[in-house]
Amino acid sequence: MPSAAIDPAITLTSAPGKVLVVGGYLVLDRNHTGLVVGTDACLYSTVQTRELDLSNAARTFSSTEIPVTVTSPQFESAWWKYAFDLKTNALVQYDSADQGSNGFVQVVLQTTLALVNTRSPGVLQSLLEPRASSLHRAGLKILLTADNDFYSQRETLEKAGVPLTSQSLRRIPVMSKTGKTLGNVHKTGLGSSAAMVTSLVASILVHFGIVDRSDLSVDREQRLAAPKSLQLIHNIAQYAHCLAQGKVGSGFDVSAAVYGSHVYRRFTPAVLDAAMSESSRISEVVQATSVDNRGWNSEVNPVVIPPRLTLRLADVDTGSNTPSMVKKVLQWQNANSDQAAALWAALDAANNRIGQIWSQLVEAHTDDRCDYDRAIDWCSKHPSFEWRSAVDTTGSPAHALLADLVYGIGKVRQLQRELGENAGVPIEPPKQTRLLDACMSVPGVCMAAVPGAGGYDAIFCVVLSPEAGDAVERLWSKWDEMSVGPLLAKQASSGVSVLNPALYPYLTAMLE
Repeated sequence: MPSAAIDPAITLTSAPGKVLVVGGYLVLDRNHTGLVVGTDACLYSTVQTRELDLSNAARTFSSTEIPVTVTSPQFESAWWKYAFDLKTNALVQYDSADQGSNGFVQVVLQTTLALVNTRSPGVLQSLLEPRASSLHRAGLKILLTADNDFYSQRETLEKAGVPLTSQSLRRIPVMSKTGKTLGNVHKTGLGSSAAMVTSLVASILVHFGIVDRSDLSVDREQRLAAPKSLQLIHNIAQYAHCLAQGKVGSGFDVSAAVYGSHVYRRFTPAVLDAAMSESSRISEVVQATSVDNRGWNSEVNPVVIPPRLTLRLADVDTGSNTPSMVKKVLQWQNANSDQAAALWAALDAANNRIGQIWSQLVEAHTDDRCDYDRAIDWCSKHPSFEWRSAVDTTGSPAHALLADLVYGIGKVRQLQRELGENAGVPIEPPKQTRLLDACMSVPGVCMAAVPGAGGYDAIFCVVLSPEAGDAVERLWSKWDEMSVGPLLAKQASSGVSVLNPALYPYLTAMLE
C-alpha cells in the first residue's frame, strides 16, 4: 500500500489493552513483578486543531481561553465541551450531552494542556490569534474511540440472532456503536481507562510537539532510541490515571498501554505524593512527572509470547468486584503476615517461572527451529496431560519446555486458589476451575487461567495452533455452566503509537 501524506492538523495515536497473565495481587508490591501482555485491541485518540463556531456556545470565552470539544461516538450522550485558560492553566467544563462529566477525560486535559502550556507556552498561544469573526476561534476537537473488544458485544449479537462466535464478531463494523451510555456499558476487562488516558496524553503531547511523532513509531528500533519520550508519556499518564481514580494503583495497566508486553515492577507510590491533590500547583505536577525525577523507579523488561503460541481471550458473563477482592486479600495479608509471606514467595517463584519458560522457548526456537516446530506440531495434536510422558520419547528440549509450561501454569493456579480460599475471595472459583481444566484438556492448549485479580469475568488460553484455538472456542460455545464468549484480541508487543490518519478514513470522517 502506498504511503499516504500525514495531515499535520490531525494527530492520531493508539494504545493497547492489557492482560495480566501472572502477577495478580503481587504486582501491587514493588518486591514482586507481573507479566503483562499488550493486545492488538487498542483505544484511539484523534486530536484536530480547527476553527470552532462559538455562536451557540453556552458561555462567553475570555481572550485567553481556547475551546476544547471531546466526543466518544460509540456511546450515547457522550460529548463534553471545555474551556482551557492559558493565563491560569485552568480547565472548566461548560457543556455536555447530559450535563454529566467525564472525570478521566477532564483530568487528562487539565494535566496535559497545563504541562504543554508550561513547557512550551507559545504553542497554545498561537491558537488565540484573531479570527475573521469573534464568534469563531481556533480550538481542539478530540475523538475517543476503541476497538470493539473493549466492550461486550453479546447484546449486539443476540439482537441480530447470531451465535456468540469469532466469526460473528468479525462481521460487526469496526468501532461499532454500543447503544449504551459510558456508565452503563459492559466492559471486558482489557483496561479501557488506562488505554484511553495513555492515548489521549500521547496525542496531545505529539500534537503540540512536546513529543516527536517518530518517537512513537510502530518500528521497535525507533522506539528504543527515544526512551525519554515514552517515559514522559508514562509519567503523565500514570499521574492522570491515579488522580482520576483518587488513588495510586500498581500502574501495570498504564505501563502496558505505554510499553506493550513486558515484565513489570511497580514504581514507589511516594513519587506522586506532592501532586495528588486537586489543588497541587503546576510546578509540583511538572516536578512529579518529569523524566528526571528519580522517584520513577518502575522496571519494564520487554517480553514476547514465544513463536506459534497465540493468546486467546474470553469474556465470561458473570462479573466480579475487583476492588473489593483486592481489599479482602490485602486485609488477609496484613492479618496473617507469616503465612502470607510464605504464600507470596511461592507465588512469586511460580509467576517468574512462566516468564523464564517463555524466554527459554524463544531461545529454543532460535537455536533449533526444526526441533521447536516438531515439538509444537506434536503437542498441537495431543492434550497437555500427555506431553510430559512423551518427553523421554521425543528427546526434544522444546517439548520439555512446553511440558514445563503446562506444569508451571498449573502451579500458579494452585497457589491462586490457595490464596483465594485463605482470603475468602473467589480468585479461581470452582466454576472457573472446571472451565479452565476443560480448556487444558483440549489438544494444543498450553496455558489457561484467570487473568489479573481473577474472579468470574474473564479467562485466557494460550494455544499452539489455529486448530487448537478453534477447538477451544467450540468448547466455550457449548459450555452451559457459564456463558463464555470469545474476544478477537490477540497478543501484540508494541505500546502507544502514532498512526497516519489518512489510513483510518472512518476515524477522520467522525471529526466532521
